[in-house]
Amino acid sequence: MLRTITNTIKRYPEQALLFLYNAGIFAWMQSTSHSIMEQIGIDSNWFDKIPEPIKAWTGASLESMQTLLNSSAWGWLIVSMILMLVIRFVKGLIKFVIMLIIIGGGLYLLWQNKELVQSLV
Repeated sequence: MLRTITNTIKRYPEQALLFLYNAGIFAWMQSTSHSIMEQIGIDSNWFDKIPEPIKAWTGASLESMQTLLNSSAWGWLIVSMILMLVIRFVKGLIKFVIMLIIIGGGLYLLWQNKELVQSLV
């Protein structure tokens, strides 16, 4: 089993590194959303600090904001893993652009989440 995993990593190094990156972003988003929910919960005070585009996306309701917060990490994991599989079958500039989208999307989510947490404190 370990030998198969090692051979797969050697054969597909880009996918292995993207998998580790995606799993790290997923774990960070999951733990951050849970810590936000445990520390402050969702109330109208917290809801006022959320950026307007996110409020518009969730219909400005607390229940849908809580659902978004709980499912955003899973959404990131699923979409990024699908894109990771697509990278396996494309080459050249398209492959490079998709990798940039995955990495840039993860960094954007980290940046947005960091800003949200700092504004809540």
